Amino acid sequence: MRTWSLLGLVFLASCGAVGTAPTVVLSEFDVNPNGGQTVLPQSSEVLGNVSFGIMLNDERGQVSVLPVVENGLLNLAAEGHAQDMVANGYLSHTGLDGSTAADRVLEVGYDYKFVAENIAQGFRSEATVMDAWMNSPGHAANIVDPRAVEFGLAREQDTWVLLLGAQ
Repeated sequence: MRTWSLLGLVFLASCGAVGTAPTVVLSEFDVNPNGGQTVLPQSSEVLGNVSFGIMLNDERGQVSVLPVVENGLLNLAAEGHAQDMVANGYLSHTGLDGSTAADRVLEVGYDYKFVAENIAQGFRSEATVMDAWMNSPGHAANIVDPRAVEFGLAREQDTWVLLLGAQ
């Protein structure tokens, strides 16, 4: 029988805020002067997590939260942590060097106002890991948090790291 490990960390006020006071998500968007409509941030490149981004934004849309776009720096921070966990045989939000998700995103140059991290191990597909995260209250709260405007995802073997953030 395979044991599936699933951990999450919610960087919310109720569970321990990270960094400076979070901003309202709508402040992260540009306002269209021709009618005041919200303009979503645009990604200048296709990074590789398109199908996961669709699933992620489907979940956010079900609770009327604006979509997020993929961010290369968040991908890079997620990749580093996923690779470290696999190489060293652990699953934790705290790196072996004591680093937190906030430390890891700053290290790659992502100047965050909000950051949240979901990790998981034992899942072989985007659909199964998303299903598991959405069935976990803390993970689901991260996924639909309106403060997030960008995401990064990494998979190393069966270990997953999802970072959600706003700069």
